[in-house]
Amino acid sequence: MFTCDPDTVYLYSQSQGAARLAIRCPQLTIDDPLLTADTWNPEVEAAAQAAGATITLTGVDTAAIMALPWTIDHLAFHYQGTSLSFQLAHSIQFAGPRSIRLRTRGERHYATRQEMACSL
Repeated sequence: MFTCDPDTVYLYSQSQGAARLAIRCPQLTIDDPLLTADTWNPEVEAAAQAAGATITLTGVDTAAIMALPWTIDHLAFHYQGTSLSFQLAHSIQFAGPRSIRLRTRGERHYATRQEMACSL
């Protein structure tokens, strides 16, 4: 499980001519079997990819999301200089007045940012 405070999350829909909405999100949690899978084992990694991840957005305006005239199919955010994005399954669970859960689909990757060494 991975938790961060991205501040802004971008929701996209390709079905409505690339509609985009930026929402304020104080906390985002990703529960993904791929984060703990043995990625050196192709069968284990494939099973983790197929299982998908659950992304929980906490502190968001769920009423605004419910009022969207389009389906959310892509989510992206920036965290510590890295951009992360996910293709989403077409289902949203409203977990409360300020929390939603989204499921991912398709392949996903987590990138790491290597710091530049500063020589003095």
